[in-house]
Amino acid sequence: MKDDEATTAAETEARLRYANEYIEKTSTYPESPETMQVLCECGAADCATLMTVTPGEYEEVRTDPTHFVVVGGHVLPDIERVVRETDRFVVVAKRAGTPAEVAREEDPRT
Repeated sequence: MKDDEATTAAETEARLRYANEYIEKTSTYPESPETMQVLCECGAADCATLMTVTPGEYEEVRTDPTHFVVVGGHVLPDIERVVRETDRFVVVAKRAGTPAEVAREEDPRT
């Protein structure tokens, strides 16, 4: 993956993280207070896949600004590595360089 493609993918992932932060802050979890729906934070601009996570799982992902939650099969090995895998989602960490830098710069929690 070229540098400009890696930057575009990382920026897309950061935008999806912002969306999920909004979902997390405004959700009242009407169906179940134990789960919430979040958007796949993969680098595909046209992905709108929803997945179910617990608030605790979501918060665990957010403890590291280079970590993102994606649907299985949406991992971009050129810019990220798998940190954790469940039957519902995969947690990825951005690789050093541009992907990790963009993730840190765009972290809404810092």
